[in-house]
Amino acid sequence: MRSFRLLIFLALLPSSLYAAVAPVSYDRAEITALRLVPGGAIVTAELAREHGRLVWLFDVSVPGSRNLREIHVDASTGAVVSNTLELPTDR
Repeated sequence: MRSFRLLIFLALLPSSLYAAVAPVSYDRAEITALRLVPGGAIVTAELAREHGRLVWLFDVSVPGSRNLREIHVDASTGAVVSNTLELPTDR
């Protein structure tokens, strides 16, 4: 029941307040994303709701190329839920 109440609460929050209630901090999610792309750098980052859950979204530059890795980190658990290659033609 507690999880349900939290989901209802989060659904009513403006997106700018998501970070205040995300159990996984930006810093922890960033470290997770950067570990997947050695030598990479964060290009963009945001916290968004996707499929009913809060997710940290990162575009990470791939060293030596113009490609990016688009990495999604669950803001509740810290687990990587998506890690895809994004080519320049995809943007």
